[in-house]
Amino acid sequence: MSKVIFIVAEPSYIIRKGLVSLINELPNTLVARELETAQKLIETATHHGADAIVINAELLRELSQADRKTLLNGKKKTAVVTISCSALSHSDEITNISSSQIMLSESKPSVLKKIKDIINRVDTSEATPENQELSDREVEILKDVALGLSNKEIAEKNFISPHTVITHRKNITRKLGIKTVSGLTIYAILNKIIGMEALE
Repeated sequence: MSKVIFIVAEPSYIIRKGLVSLINELPNTLVARELETAQKLIETATHHGADAIVINAELLRELSQADRKTLLNGKKKTAVVTISCSALSHSDEITNISSSQIMLSESKPSVLKKIKDIINRVDTSEATPENQELSDREVEILKDVALGLSNKEIAEKNFISPHTVITHRKNITRKLGIKTVSGLTIYAILNKIIGMEALE
């Protein structure tokens, strides 16, 4: 099973860190980004695909219809989990977007169960890892992708065509079973292909 990539969007530092900690307790999960505002979420979603987004219901309300469409667009449907103070704070509009709802009063086992349910619903089978090692060239391309370079920039840096870059990226995705830039970035960090300092 591929890693399930999460984004957590919650203005409260304590609640956000608690959710990140809970998600990181589970196997095959990665929190790619922690965000405080709806605007940062839209900016992030444009560049980093996620399998699931855990978002404060109030932040979700702040998004326009166009922003919600941007957030949920992709090759597969992104699961959305909303965080609320009470069930009364959920409008029908929010309920229609949300896959699940976490109440602030819920116990740890209850929250973990809901997160596990989301993980089980997320389809990560689109690209099945083939357990093949990356070639030296693919490792270099992966490093450049993780550093945020565009296909054109990667092509110029490595003296290859943009089409060749795209082919390498497809091969990397096929071998690793990771489809998102954020997932590839985390893979590169965990496997010491790049250091955290390179992203700062």
